[in-house]
Amino acid sequence: MNVKDFKMFSEISETPEVFSRLINSKAQFQLAAEKIKARDITNVIILARGTSDNAGHYLKFLIEVKLGLPVGLASPSSVSIYGAKVDFKNTLVIALSQSGRSPDLITFASAAREGGALLIAMTNNSDSPLAKAGDIHIDLSAGPEVAVAATKSYSAELLASLLIS
Repeated sequence: MNVKDFKMFSEISETPEVFSRLINSKAQFQLAAEKIKARDITNVIILARGTSDNAGHYLKFLIEVKLGLPVGLASPSSVSIYGAKVDFKNTLVIALSQSGRSPDLITFASAAREGGALLIAMTNNSDSPLAKAGDIHIDLSAGPEVAVAATKSYSAELLASLLIS
């Protein structure tokens, strides 16, 4: 069997096209920048799980270095399971999720918006509950992923992180 016969190889090879689509979707990043500038944002929370959480560490680094804002990584269960009431005023919450369907992320994101946060949802599914919960949705435009491992959507999250920071 040849490596080119694997779905994962096929999906990884689509990454340049995904990057091109994402770079050409400047309007969604400009809208995000305008909304962020219109608010008195003093801190940022990254909301993610799994592979997206790894991309979130990169986004955390970029925001701290380029924007000088403190960034924390969310513990979604603090809200979804333990019912914590967090003060999200002056907070930018950036939710990263390939599917946009993780219940604990959706619960945390909804609580953040209700608590005064500006919520940016970065997903690979513009019809997902998380995408719809956001004040702004950044569409990763990576297309379907059949291989279990998130490949091109993870790469798209990294590029979107660079473009939004």
